[in-house]
Amino acid sequence: MAAKKSNEKKNDKPMFKAEGMKVANVRRLSDTVVAFSLLGAGLGLYGLKVIDGSKGKFIATPSQKGKDGKYYDVYAVYFDEKVAKAIIKKVESMIEDAEEDDNEEDEEDDMPF
Repeated sequence: MAAKKSNEKKNDKPMFKAEGMKVANVRRLSDTVVAFSLLGAGLGLYGLKVIDGSKGKFIATPSQKGKDGKYYDVYAVYFDEKVAKAIIKKVESMIEDAEEDDNEEDEEDDMPF
């Protein structure tokens, strides 16, 4: 008797639990990319990005171009779907708040230059 193969994608990579981590240093790089950092007790993950791609939003880690012209991850972090969605939601909220604050400052600025 043959074993049934599952069509589900098995992810055997250890998932990062971002409990107690703080989203910081949020800044918009383009219309589709927002950079941020995750900071926690004794750990800082810098250079993370939320990218609005053709298949939806996702979190990307920093990468560097190798001598062969290909890009390689500096480090890898695997978030489960629930954690990733929560981080993306927090980053979006923080960037919206920051951009609203910038717009309010522009409106209040009566300086001639």
